[in-house]
Parts: sequence; C-alpha cells; structure tokens
Amino acid sequence: MSDICDVSIEPSDNDSQLSDSFSDLCIYDLDEDSLLEVFRYLNFNQLLETSGVCLLFRQLARRCLRKIRHFELDYRAFMNDFHLPRIDVILGNIGPNLEAFKFSGGFIMNEDLKRTIVNDVALNCASLQHLTINYVELKAEHLVALKVLLSHLTGLDLGRCALQDDTFGPFIEAASHLQTLAVPGNASLDGSFLDVWQSCAQLEQLDVSHCYSFSVGKMEAFLAKAIRLKAVDVTACTWLKKDKQVFNDCGRDVALGVELPVFNYFKAA
Repeated sequence: MSDICDVSIEPSDNDSQLSDSFSDLCIYDLDEDSLLEVFRYLNFNQLLETSGVCLLFRQLARRCLRKIRHFELDYRAFMNDFHLPRIDVILGNIGPNLEAFKFSGGFIMNEDLKRTIVNDVALNCASLQHLTINYVELKAEHLVALKVLLSHLTGLDLGRCALQDDTFGPFIEAASHLQTLAVPGNASLDGSFLDVWQSCAQLEQLDVSHCYSFSVGKMEAFLAKAIRLKAVDVTACTWLKKDKQVFNDCGRDVALGVELPVFNYFKAA
C-alpha cells in the first residue's frame, strides 16, 4: 500500500503542451457562453466595473444584473466609500429593468449628488413602477426632472421631502396611473395639490399622515374624482368639526389607514 502511495507521475510531453496552450489563453478568447459562466462568479460591483471594458462585456454584465428588479441606493455608502461605482454606471446598467427604486438621503446632503441621482433615475428607469424617495428635500427642479416617470408609475412615496403645494401640484397633475401615493411628513402641504390633480381615477390609497397643514376638508371634492380611493391616512392632519363627516358622506367605504406595498430591495454593499 505504501509503495502505491509513493508513486509519482511525471508529466508527459502532451501534458506540458496542454499546459502551455492554456497559459496562452486570454479571456477574450472565450466564447460568449463561457464568458457568461465566468461573469456569474462576479459580485455586483465587479459586474459594473467589467461592463465598462467593451460592448460585449457590457451586454453580458447586464444579463447577469437584470435579475435585480428592486434596488435601494445607500446614500451614506456613497459618501463614505469612494470605491463604489458612479451613480450613472449603476443606473445605466440596472435601471432599464428596475421595477422599484428606493433612495433615502438627508436634508443636509450634497446637492450635486442629489441632482445626479434624480436625473439618472429619470433617464434610465423607463420601466419603473414604484419610486420611493425619503428624507430628501425635493425642489421644483427635481420634481420637473422626475415628472417623466409619472407616465408609468403606479406607486409613489415622497415622504418627508419638504414638498410645497405650489411645486408638487404641477408635478402630480401628470400622474394618471398612480394606485398609491404616500407623502407623509410634508408639514407644509395643505392639500391644494389635490385641487389640480384631475387624472387621479386609479388612486386606491393615499397617505398624508403628519402633514400638519393638510386640511382634511380638501378630501371632500377629491373623493368625487378619485373614484377608486378606498384607504386614507390623515393622522395628525388638520381636522375641522365639519370635516368629521367627509368620509361618511362620500357614498362608499373609505378606510382610515393604508397598507402600502413592501419590497425586498437589493442594496449595493
């Protein structure tokens, strides 16, 4: 038994030639199927970096990345890790296949980065259905850029974005497919934006909780337009005595409380 274990096999000339042939191989010599198999071992950041090598690599990288349909952008990671790919590289590769995008920043944040994120989402996410932006001050210029998405969005969450009726109204009036709208924590909204929103027939849920200036009385006329609205959250809004019958007198059941869609987001590490 020991003799068998001690036997060593000398490499043949054929083995040596085979080894030499493999050492001369370059990744560009691999066919598309073989390359794709290699790409499947790469992580998110590596795929994004590889996508910049050539057109074929970009196509293969995007084939691997297209399974990402729900993506959350981590603002703090981008501020602290300079090795992460640029925003335009990320959204340029995954944006066309995204169904849901989430971004939570901060009121004190880099304005250029905010503008870049907003513009790249608008430019690259042509199939987006759900957009969530929280804790980011959205001014008129940001809303104008995002307006293009309203032609296909079914869910929108702009919670705590310091929205104003005079800029949010012209924005939201273009939303004709929204089924859920959440704008909680926008203390300055008084509800005037509902007056100009005529294409709201698809809306089913509305969250205006903690919009302290929001007048619940504005809901009376809006309910006549939003014929599918079935759930509203008006917690901590402004109620007058006469407003208590608004939801009872609309001719249908409207629940006080919403259940907005919840997604499992992929987050770049």
